[in-house]
Amino acid sequence: MDESTTIAKSVPLLAQGPKLFVIDARNRVERRYLLDWLNSSLAEGGQAHEFNWVSLPISDERVHLRLKGLSQKLDAEPDTLVIPVRIAWRIPNFEKSRALKKRHALFGDPRTPGSFRARMILLRNKRRAQCLTGQPATIADLKQRFDQQNAVSVPDDEENEFAGFVIRQASLVLDIEERGLRGRRYKVPRFVADGLRTSPKFRAAMTELATDLNKSESALYDEAGKYMRELIARPSALFIDMKARLDRFMLSQGYEDEVVFDKNELTRLRKTMRDHPTLLLFTHKTYIDGVTPTDLAYQNDLPMLHVFGGINLDFFGLGFVLRRAGTIFIRRSFENNPVYKLVLRHYVSYLLEKRFPMTWAFEGTRSRLGKLMPPRYGLLKYVMDSANLNDIENVHIIPVVTSFDLIRDVEEYASEQTGRIKKAESFSWFIGYLRSLREPMGKVYVDFGKPVVIKKAPRPNDRIGLSKIAFEVAVEANRATPLTLTSLMCLSLLGTAPRAMTADELRAVINFFVKWAKARNIRFSDDLTEKNLEGLQTVVDTLVNSGLFLRYDQGSSTVYTIQPEKHPLASYYRNSIIHHFLDKAIIELSLLKAREDKDKIAVDVFWAETDRLRDLFKFEFFYPPKEEFRENLKAELTRACPDWEMKLEHGGILLKSLTNRFQPLIGHAVFLPFVESYTVVLDILSRLGPGQTIDKKTCVAEALKEGRQAYLMRRITSEASIGKILFENGFKMAASQGLTSESSEETIVKRKALLRKFRALSRRMEKSRLEVLSLADKIFE
Repeated sequence: MDESTTIAKSVPLLAQGPKLFVIDARNRVERRYLLDWLNSSLAEGGQAHEFNWVSLPISDERVHLRLKGLSQKLDAEPDTLVIPVRIAWRIPNFEKSRALKKRHALFGDPRTPGSFRARMILLRNKRRAQCLTGQPATIADLKQRFDQQNAVSVPDDEENEFAGFVIRQASLVLDIEERGLRGRRYKVPRFVADGLRTSPKFRAAMTELATDLNKSESALYDEAGKYMRELIARPSALFIDMKARLDRFMLSQGYEDEVVFDKNELTRLRKTMRDHPTLLLFTHKTYIDGVTPTDLAYQNDLPMLHVFGGINLDFFGLGFVLRRAGTIFIRRSFENNPVYKLVLRHYVSYLLEKRFPMTWAFEGTRSRLGKLMPPRYGLLKYVMDSANLNDIENVHIIPVVTSFDLIRDVEEYASEQTGRIKKAESFSWFIGYLRSLREPMGKVYVDFGKPVVIKKAPRPNDRIGLSKIAFEVAVEANRATPLTLTSLMCLSLLGTAPRAMTADELRAVINFFVKWAKARNIRFSDDLTEKNLEGLQTVVDTLVNSGLFLRYDQGSSTVYTIQPEKHPLASYYRNSIIHHFLDKAIIELSLLKAREDKDKIAVDVFWAETDRLRDLFKFEFFYPPKEEFRENLKAELTRACPDWEMKLEHGGILLKSLTNRFQPLIGHAVFLPFVESYTVVLDILSRLGPGQTIDKKTCVAEALKEGRQAYLMRRITSEASIGKILFENGFKMAASQGLTSESSEETIVKRKALLRKFRALSRRMEKSRLEVLSLADKIFE
């Protein structure tokens, strides 16, 4: 008995009673082969007689299905068993290598052959055609499901609607059977547009919208149809495989072939995707990190991820492939388009309800500074609104963090921050971008954060509930961000700049930070584990060869430094991890403040300064609530010095002793670009006369010029402090202090007072740097 017959007998194919076979055949060759297979299987089971069947090209979504014949056959006895059947065409040895051939792209997917090609395959090797039987159901059962779905509203053409429902059910159970052969990576939705149009909730929403807009429903359905064609991804196996090849190609151009990740996470991820509606929100530092979640899912046979992307990437060639590999292209602005919003909301509801995982860039755009940017609420709001609309519970949001030894985009970001206009995406731009990835750039690391579980989605107008969800995701994403060799070296070398560090000093400080991180449960990349420390030189060589670091080995010791023109690039990598050191940095700078104000009570000055720093830089970092923030500082103080309370209470010389317990000091390395850029903005505001105003755009443009001058005159120490986003946040900070409105005598005084405080903070950071250098021999032993 052949394999196909064995599969046939594993289902109620030979059950007694009336049967209706729904044959999913794309052409006459497939239909003939399936009919012959049914004849032989039924004859072998002792049911050699005429059987009832109907053939439709269900899996060919390009074809408009004619449902009249099926509708008539569904008028049969209620206990008639409806049995869907299909051919799954196999590619020899494909499951082992997953290697697509060029001819597959040129002549079409051999898993969906046309008549001539199917005939040739059958002549050469019939075993490539595997007959599948989907889980059957009686007409009565199907009718009951259909009636439950349409309990709210009765369709206009109930007979045809029921036939369409049966087709969608047949497609679903056949897809499940086929995934058993091909893998979960090909789990994709079918007949989405039909499913939306026939949804009672969608119909009710369209009727309500037609009334609100005073338009006919038919006109709105026409408009909705256009948006469905634009929005709905149409994934197919061939393009999923092609996209996977493109993902691998992009990742392996300049990076090592194997992505570094914790394989134990896959079991948790697979279970979450199976049991719950799942969102994978990735941090966005480069175009490549949008590739890593889809690559990991494909390589490890996880369900295909629907990727939300900007409409700017829907250009010739790439857009065609990506849409057929699961990408959903979203317009940048659709606030005043109620039909588009309605279609998007119900499409997302459909994907959530059917448990098709989705992914997008949590920040909405690539981070130009390296640290996590404030989240964009747009897509998250639509997903939460969709979950609320359909009472979808326990949505699991999993942060995905991709880290790199080197990032090709960083030079572009540094240029943009000085005012250069970003180049628009196009096909020629994409080809150029791929070519630029050929330079060796080390490894790629992927980390998954703890899931944020939304038991009940907030109401559509609940901004606070939405912001809490976004904050939780941001916190978990930050926790999942690992320390890498690149980021630690940049933090260290920028902290001692312009002084270089010897190789031994760098090794000592990196070992310190790894131990420090381990004691605080902070993740670090696999390269920094003890078993892999011997391989660090390879990474260092990559960083030196890229020009990010300068290595000088002509003297008695090998030393490393970052040249001044490379500070904006190095700052990017440093910024990716500074949130881990935020508590330590705030404590250090607050202790230095308490040491300065000798005539005041040290403990009061210290805690007041921690609160002030938290408030001044609230647009840069994600802080926990104030009570938790203070408890975290106390915990950090206790780890460094168990008797810190006594030293802080007594003050005086004990404050220096307490400060030294935090060596090596890094407050200056963490806060330098923010303090210096904010100082430039405050300097511009302080020069405004009575009655004068300045808007954010003008202030930022002026700050780019003044910042450059300040650097040349060394009033600021690093070009990393000159940047549009830094200046924008500096203006926001000033606005939050009430300092950006029309100038009055009072605001002028306040601006100058705050400017003096920032200059004093700059001096404290320089003192922090000098104290590190004065103790370098002891610290870096």
